[in-house]
Amino acid sequence: MLLAPIKKYRLHYAWVILLAACVLNIASRADHGSFGVFVEPLVELFGWSRGDISFAYSIAFIVGLPAVVIMGWLGDRYGARVLMMAASALITAGTLLLGTIKELWQFYVFYGFFVGSMGHAAFTVLLPVILTRWFTRYMGLAVGIYWAAMGIGPMIFAPVFRWLIETRGWEGAFTTIGVVVGVILFTFSTLIRSTPEEKGLAPYGAEDGPKKTPAHGTAMSTPISLRQVMSQRPVWLLIGIHHLGCVGHSVIIAHIVSMAIVQGVSGMEAAGVLGTLAGASAVSRFASAIIAARFGGRVLLTLALIGQGAPIFILFFAHEAWTFYAFALIFGLCYGGEMVGFPIINRQLFGASAPLSTIYSFQMVGAGTGMALGGWLGGMLFDLSGAYTWSVVAAIVTTSMGLPLALALPRHKQPPAAGAKTEISPVPAAAR
Repeated sequence: MLLAPIKKYRLHYAWVILLAACVLNIASRADHGSFGVFVEPLVELFGWSRGDISFAYSIAFIVGLPAVVIMGWLGDRYGARVLMMAASALITAGTLLLGTIKELWQFYVFYGFFVGSMGHAAFTVLLPVILTRWFTRYMGLAVGIYWAAMGIGPMIFAPVFRWLIETRGWEGAFTTIGVVVGVILFTFSTLIRSTPEEKGLAPYGAEDGPKKTPAHGTAMSTPISLRQVMSQRPVWLLIGIHHLGCVGHSVIIAHIVSMAIVQGVSGMEAAGVLGTLAGASAVSRFASAIIAARFGGRVLLTLALIGQGAPIFILFFAHEAWTFYAFALIFGLCYGGEMVGFPIINRQLFGASAPLSTIYSFQMVGAGTGMALGGWLGGMLFDLSGAYTWSVVAAIVTTSMGLPLALALPRHKQPPAAGAKTEISPVPAAAR
């Protein structure tokens, strides 16, 4: 009796890319995503005001604006791996140097320039776009896993930073984290390839069946220039949504630890609030990429902004640790949805042949200005009023302002039945 031949299965390199992207995402946000933990120790160590400290958070995003555009442009033309190696060096050096600061300007340079902007820009812009190129099948799943990993970074590192600062001091904490993060970043950056073609492969899922010839006029057969994209209304709506949504949650992310400490919550418990918020956001980051792939940006961003804005009202009544943890859980489950779907939405609206890294980099400019404004605004309003009440109001108002922009996005066409193939078309003229 003849035995049927055993079919050999090989792991597609797309899954290696996804693993590397997730690890790089987590490690590159070690101190960038833990900023809220640094505020109170710096107030105690140096007597700096919260407004002055949070300005470093703003610098990171302001300086990051040209950085993300440059990284997007370079990534489209020269590939991502070399850029990520350079970014790894900047983040590692910046983290180690943060342990040596004595003056405010040093904090601005090492956090604002090295870690928060120039170093982080490459990972922020290039990795999600790379995933959309490596995956045809399970693209939403892959991007969702990647964005979920972003929430894991602060969940791990925020409490660890606080514990290290309390047990080893400021310098010891940053030396330890700097060495660990540096090894991780350099190791996993070597695995990155910008496109499947660099490995002689097709995207994951493209090999499932014969390739169809794109119909005349589709995005896959007719490349779309950046000028064409920038003349369309949806690209500006998406930039505005990302800006306003980021102002709203930046106020919270940068200051939630201080908000809790001001109300009498201990430092470690307050760091746990930030970690809980970040960890809970992994759920919305994962789910939102799938929602974006299935229902489009209009549905996703409308739900995300409502989900982000409504829980902020809890902070008006939060005075004990459990109320801050309850807020962190609810807010975290929602706010991640505003951030994650843009690479998928861009491909849906503008087509696979559009300059996707460059388009996304412009949206990250909107996000960066929002994060810069929100982080600084939260501290400045506290310094002026002596409380975080007006900071909370600002977070609610700016989040709400994004809703009409989300509702103005084009409706998403329902995808075909499972197993069917389709081409991605650019935004129709009526939606421009």
